[in-house]
Amino acid sequence: MFFVLTRRLFAQHDLVGLAVTMTISKKTSSTFPIRLVVLTWLVLLVVIAAGCGDSASDSADAVFSADVNGNVDIYKISADSDDPIRLTTAVGIDFAPAWSPNKDQIAFMSDRNGGTALWVMDSEGESKRLVTSPDTVLAAFRWSPDSTRIGLEVVNDAVHGIVILDTESDESVSLTSPFEDVRIGDWSPDGDWVVYSAIEGDGSGIRRRNPTGVDEITLTVYADSDPHWSRNGQFIAFKRETDDGSFSLVVMDKDGENVKVVASGILAVSPFDWSPDSKQLVFVSELTGNAEIYVTGRDGKDTRQLTSNRVVDMAPLWSGDGASILFLSDGDGSFNLYGMDKNGEQQVRKTSIANLKIGADW
Repeated sequence: MFFVLTRRLFAQHDLVGLAVTMTISKKTSSTFPIRLVVLTWLVLLVVIAAGCGDSASDSADAVFSADVNGNVDIYKISADSDDPIRLTTAVGIDFAPAWSPNKDQIAFMSDRNGGTALWVMDSEGESKRLVTSPDTVLAAFRWSPDSTRIGLEVVNDAVHGIVILDTESDESVSLTSPFEDVRIGDWSPDGDWVVYSAIEGDGSGIRRRNPTGVDEITLTVYADSDPHWSRNGQFIAFKRETDDGSFSLVVMDKDGENVKVVASGILAVSPFDWSPDSKQLVFVSELTGNAEIYVTGRDGKDTRQLTSNRVVDMAPLWSGDGASILFLSDGDGSFNLYGMDKNGEQQVRKTSIANLKIGADW
């Protein structure tokens, strides 16, 4: 088993952030690729909550997946403990863990049954249940703000569509047409809208749709991706590819007005995150020649660099109280979780497992 980090978006999509191509060779089957974007999405989405439900909460518990001795499982660690608790043990790849917004459940993706399906377990790793078909090919997912629904990005014949799953009834309904290729973005904080990006050439751009109704609103018509609502529900931030192939971080009103580039030269395969007060964004840029973490105001002012080193730092996520930022760094040759305050100070390593971390959320 091996993992290849790539700087290329998978069909312009970012699940919490970092695009990771996982190629698994099995003795009894042909080699096949699983492409995922890692939040809290190398954070998968944690959260991209990742991402998945806007990821951050006031809890100090972080969940992450890691490759330990050739098996990828999900672990939990709290601020007052140095010992991660292993939550999954099945043979296969369990990844992209994301807390439900109410902190009662953890959803994750797994190939243990052959496909890339979605599982849900309680906060202690018990009561695991499969919530999508075992042969589902799932690219990403997002918790709804009320923790009762999950937006699924499902792949059929290389075409991505969005399905809304009710976690209580297990009923699902398609949000998008089976003939359009889309990438899931985020739920609005009130749960009334899902914002997503369309990958359709001249029809590409950011859209939002009411999952319980019929309204669909086109917000942009450019090569835009990875849209995320601000916590107050008034703004949407997203990535825009420029003519030279670089990416910018852009903010607009929820109705697609007042579009403003707030950062240029961002690392496209790393997620960004809104601060809880919706006044700032944390992101990764390579403008200095290295992937470092920055914060900027939603108007693009008061940009500050938070990390400075010769290694890759990425996948930053705000804590729910806005005081801390969780991120990944490969300072010792293997990505580990670190925390720091909102000014980049008091940096603390949170994990010490010397294996690849594939996703995190807190």
